[in-house]
Amino acid sequence: MKQVKGKDKAGMKIIWNRELKKIVLAAAAAFLLSSFLINFLVGKYVADARTEYNEMLAALFGSVMQAYPDVKEEEVIEVLNETGNGNRGADILARYGVYEDYGASSFAEKEGQFLFVTVWANGILILVYLLIGVLFFLYLGKRQQEIAHLTEYMIALNRDRYELEMENNEDDELSGLRNELYKLTVLLKEQTQEALEQRQALADTMVNISHQLKTPLTSVTVLADNLSDNPDMDRETRQHFLAEITRQITGMSWLITAMLKRARLDADVVELENTRLGVKELVEEVIERLELATEWKNLTISVNISEDAQFMADRKWMSEALMNIVKNALEHSPVGGRVEITGEENEIYTQIFIRDYGKGITEEERKKLFQRFYNGSSVREDSVGIGLALAKEIVEKEGGSIFVDSYPNRGTTFTLRFMKS
Repeated sequence: MKQVKGKDKAGMKIIWNRELKKIVLAAAAAFLLSSFLINFLVGKYVADARTEYNEMLAALFGSVMQAYPDVKEEEVIEVLNETGNGNRGADILARYGVYEDYGASSFAEKEGQFLFVTVWANGILILVYLLIGVLFFLYLGKRQQEIAHLTEYMIALNRDRYELEMENNEDDELSGLRNELYKLTVLLKEQTQEALEQRQALADTMVNISHQLKTPLTSVTVLADNLSDNPDMDRETRQHFLAEITRQITGMSWLITAMLKRARLDADVVELENTRLGVKELVEEVIERLELATEWKNLTISVNISEDAQFMADRKWMSEALMNIVKNALEHSPVGGRVEITGEENEIYTQIFIRDYGKGITEEERKKLFQRFYNGSSVREDSVGIGLALAKEIVEKEGGSIFVDSYPNRGTTFTLRFMKS
């Protein structure tokens, strides 16, 4: 829509848009209608008075002619046209009560008075409309200035500038819009900050993935080159190299799989199917999957969970989360040690406890425990530090909470809590 700009007397910019033109045209139509009504009503009153005046003259003339039939009509008209005895006539009419009805002035004088009143009424009407117009344009200029400021702010929002002054937020019809813009500003600012953090996290993740893949790829390359360059290598050394290559490739495969799972959770493309799960059954399933790791370190896993303990979650993803936590407990347990898994249920929540008796972790390590690619001082060198971060993400997606309680040389306990609601 094309806009023509001008300035009123106060110096405020007035934008002559379609809405303003409609308002001006409506005001002009109202003024013309008001002026027409004033002139129409005064004219009608004058016409009615003129009719009454003529009827009075006709009655007077008829009465005179009836009382004096011998007098000529021309003489009566000549007498009626004489105005020099107005004062005496007024005195006589006053004695008979007629003067109050017709007044002392002629009808021509009355018409002059009515015309004067009409001119004054139209003048007052013009002044009133001018005053209203000036006030309206002053108000309109201020309002359009505020709208212009809000428009400039919307442009600033589009350029990622999120500063909105709320100190001058007056109680007017634009305050609601200004408040909503303020809410939008806060929301966009938070979303922008979150997006920046996510982009930074993604960049950090890519760097960490590159770093985590670089070492095993280098090892695999070196081992493969040794196997290729030494065809006469003894069988035991060859088997050791092949086992190491398999281990490195398995680790890279797990890392890529875990990252893909975490990426799916971050992107909210995972549809969790909540079903009623038996806690003991789920824990035994996880222990079975970690049987080789348990036997390799000669560990003992004790389970003390009621058969009736249940909670709502997705079996596949919750099994993944629980396995990562139990695996972490196995990795931090000494050879020949034990891991305890217990559970409890009440009317409010269901809890699962996984406890190891390893070296424990410090308060500083606990704060970073669920960060991706974080490795504490007591983890294995080949650990990639993503299992606990993935577990926490899954538990929270299921509406649960995860807590850590640990003391140096006394072991660590992970608590998973799922509310009944």
